Amino acid sequence: MSQASPDATSGALALGLLCSVPAALPAFLRVAPAGHGAVSGLGLVAATSLVVVPLGLWLRRARADRMPRADRALVAGAALSALPLALFGGVLKSTTHHRPLGGATFAVAALCVLALCLGLSFRVFRGAGDSAVKSTWQNLFTLNCGLSVAGTVALGLAGAARPSLVDFLALAVAVAIAGLAKPPAWTARLRPAALVTGWVILLVCAVVSLGRAPVASSLASRAPVSFASLSWLGDGS
Repeated sequence: MSQASPDATSGALALGLLCSVPAALPAFLRVAPAGHGAVSGLGLVAATSLVVVPLGLWLRRARADRMPRADRALVAGAALSALPLALFGGVLKSTTHHRPLGGATFAVAALCVLALCLGLSFRVFRGAGDSAVKSTWQNLFTLNCGLSVAGTVALGLAGAARPSLVDFLALAVAVAIAGLAKPPAWTARLRPAALVTGWVILLVCAVVSLGRAPVASSLASRAPVSFASLSWLGDGS
């Protein structure tokens, strides 16, 4: 793969940061009535950027390389983990009343499930895959990954889970735009170092704002999907 030019990197970074703003909007509309609108908005944009920017850059690189086998395995493994994590999250939410403990439990379980699904996915997609047997197993595995995503969406259509589904879809659309769309021409004039510095400042300001317990509690309860990535860095109690 050819080395990305500074202009292309600047455009990709800038587009990812820009897409993080509308991706945080559905969650912000639910959180804002509780107060602390500006601080909550800052935290949500920072949290969504931790998902949109890296995944957008990865998708852009994978697309340029025509989706290598390793990247397909990553996508398939993540998709396969969606349904078991959604089911576990629903059970945990209904049985755990201590939110920080529940969040920590879900985080550990998510890492374990994701690691297992990724390991299985890399094993299925390992090798050349030219034989009919390998192709059949890969097709069946891909089908199961698709069914996992479809089942997760079906669960999300339930009334209680619908806001989380909306936040997830907003993140997915933002990642797709950040990874596939052509960046605006003016973003090529920005320096990657300046963009990264601005992004780090945004994250630091957001983490500092989480020191206010009411803000963190409101984000954790009203926007768990959008806030999840940043909750690792702040106090979600």
